[in-house]
Amino acid sequence: MENKPIKSIIVTGASDGIGKATAIKLVESGYQVFGLARRYDKLTSISTKLSSPSSLSTENKNWNYYIPIECDITKPQRFDNVINEIFSKSKGTALYGLVNNAGYVEPGAIEDITMQDIRNQFETNFFGLVGFTKKVLSFMLENSQGRIINISSVSGLISLPLIGVYSASKYALESITDALKMELWNTNIKVITINPGLVNTDINTVSKPKLISLIEKKPPSRFSEIYRKYVHNVPQGLPSDSVADIILKAISSEKPKSRYIVGSRKVKIGIRMKKFIPDRIIFSQVAKRIHQK
Repeated sequence: MENKPIKSIIVTGASDGIGKATAIKLVESGYQVFGLARRYDKLTSISTKLSSPSSLSTENKNWNYYIPIECDITKPQRFDNVINEIFSKSKGTALYGLVNNAGYVEPGAIEDITMQDIRNQFETNFFGLVGFTKKVLSFMLENSQGRIINISSVSGLISLPLIGVYSASKYALESITDALKMELWNTNIKVITINPGLVNTDINTVSKPKLISLIEKKPPSRFSEIYRKYVHNVPQGLPSDSVADIILKAISSEKPKSRYIVGSRKVKIGIRMKKFIPDRIIFSQVAKRIHQK
């Protein structure tokens, strides 16, 4: 039986959370995955959790289905080297997919967060993502096929207090992703937006020391008590696997949806109803949660 061509997928932010779960799920579904992240040691540790798809032929089982590559998405001067390394290790497989997952949140009210913190979030969540996508897109256009999966957030559809900058970076991502969908409309390259709600990832752990620094801020922030409550009672979210399942579906489907919202029924209903509820009501109800005495 003739082997089907193996498709290569690039996953950014693959060392933890959604990216890690996605890399594992894609490999076990028969894709070759290039896992990109800043922490190479964490990327390589994923190999121990992988198993080759049982459906593969003996010849294909000898392939290296997971290849970790160190990459900081905020360092565009390194992109060409990263792309060259991917092609040198792809063994002629088709570069089919890009999962733009790398991102992080710097919590804090607008009055508390620094301008550098604002720029840092946009460098990762927006500028780095767009710059790397442009590099990959040129090869996809040559092949006339592919999938670009942009991991946005529910916060890219509904802005929330104390993570306003993160929301802004995701709103910017929403806008440019929609433009890209239309620009690629007459090609076989599908652009898909995935909007997860709260997910249990390391992004919450990373934000803890940042919240502590806001709690210790002098003079004290008006929101010190809210920051303190969050540090001691981090909300539980969805497992990363639930988002990875949707990413696999979007990559594998012949006709993927333009957008997938991943969250509770309450979250999905809230997003749908937002357009019908006056801003004054939404803002007042959300504001009560951060201004309670």
